[in-house]
Amino acid sequence: MQDFLRPLLLLSIVLMVPIIPLLVWGELFTHSLVVWQESPPGRGIIAMVIVAVLAADVFLPIPSGPVSTLAGAELGTVGGTLFCWLGMTSGAVLAYGLAWRWGRAVALRFSNEKDLARLESSAKVHDVWLLIITRPLPVFAEASLLLAGLLRIPWHRFLLTVAVSNLAIAGTYCMLGEYAAERAWLPGAVCLSLAVPVGLALVARRRWFCTHSLD
Repeated sequence: MQDFLRPLLLLSIVLMVPIIPLLVWGELFTHSLVVWQESPPGRGIIAMVIVAVLAADVFLPIPSGPVSTLAGAELGTVGGTLFCWLGMTSGAVLAYGLAWRWGRAVALRFSNEKDLARLESSAKVHDVWLLIITRPLPVFAEASLLLAGLLRIPWHRFLLTVAVSNLAIAGTYCMLGEYAAERAWLPGAVCLSLAVPVGLALVARRRWFCTHSLD
C-alpha cells in the first residue's frame, strides 16, 4: 500500500499548485457568487457549463464540490446530480485514458520497469479502495485517476468504482445545494463544500508526511 501511496502524494503535490489561487481569492469568489445569483444564466447553459467544467477538472483548478453545490441549487438534486455525474465521470475517463496512453512512457523517464511492476502489484490489491477514498478529496482525486491510468488498472473495475463513487458524491453536494438555496444560505454552503474537502486533503497529506518521517 505504501508503494501505491508515495506516487499518489507526489502527483497530488504537483496538482495542488493551481488550486492555491482559489484559496487565496475565496472572498472574491463569494462576491462573484452573489452577483451570479442575482442574474443567473438559463438552466440549459448552466447544465452544459457544469458538464464541461467537471469534465476538464483534471486540467482546471476548480474543485468539484462548489460546482456540484451550485448545480443542486440551480437544477435541483436530481437534475444537478445527473449533469454533475456526467461531467465528473467523463473527466475521470479522460484522465484515465490520457495516463493509460502516455503516462507509462513519461514514468519510465523517471523510474524503471521494476518500480512500475511493484506499483502494479500493489494496485491489484488496493486500487478500488484508493479510488473510493480519494474521490471526495480535491487534488488527491485527480492524482488517483492519473495513477490508475498509469498503472493500467482494468478498465471495467476502474469505471464501475468511479461511476458509483461519483454518483454518491454528486448527489450529496447537489442535495446540499438545493437545501441551502431554499434557505438562503447558498454562499455559506458553497464555501463549506470547498473548505471541508480541502481541509481533509491537507490533513491526509500531513498525516502521510508525519508517518513517513518516522520511518
